[in-house]
Amino acid sequence: MAARGCLGNAAHTMARSCLRRLGETGGTPRGPERAARGTGMIRAMETWQAIDTLRVVRNFATRPLDAAHLSRILRAGRRAGSSKNMQRRAFVVCRDRGHLAALASVGDYAGHLAGAAVGIAIVTPEPESPGQAAGIFYDVGLAAQNMSLAAWDLGIGSAPATVYYQDVARELLGYPEGQRCDYVLSFGYPADSSVLTAPKRPGGRRPLDELVHEERW
Repeated sequence: MAARGCLGNAAHTMARSCLRRLGETGGTPRGPERAARGTGMIRAMETWQAIDTLRVVRNFATRPLDAAHLSRILRAGRRAGSSKNMQRRAFVVCRDRGHLAALASVGDYAGHLAGAAVGIAIVTPEPESPGQAAGIFYDVGLAAQNMSLAAWDLGIGSAPATVYYQDVARELLGYPEGQRCDYVLSFGYPADSSVLTAPKRPGGRRPLDELVHEERW
């Protein structure tokens, strides 16, 4: 027990030291500093705040995305988990205004793409079986959520557009046979920045006790 307490104190001391160094340098954590982040002392609250406040944004400012911000969003998609680590997805980044306006025609509710700073199409292989389709859809969802959360953390809004017309999407995005695109995500700085801090609407999500079942339904 004494040894365990010493180890805990040592870890706490190291974490506090790392926090001081991060505050002084403002740098990217590496080595022990990265381990300190693993304790949840730095990132845990930020992660929960992003999850808890995330909302769909469909009206965007005309400002283009900063290159570093776009890079982080794409890296967040790349880092998403995938079924059996097969990583069956690729991203097509669209920034040209004419291209984005055309992409707004891939679905009946894809109009927000026309005003986005960037559209990111998630392209996957055509599934060969129902089981494979389920795994691919799971992978797409993980990547989409990662990118949306990373964007929100940077003050960037996003919205998904479901692709209804595969032939239109294929013509506009140029992906080869054997691939498909079911979702294109809009990204941009919100036209109304107050959306980033607006309070949640009452009743926006079902109560937890309606969703959670213990052991059996």
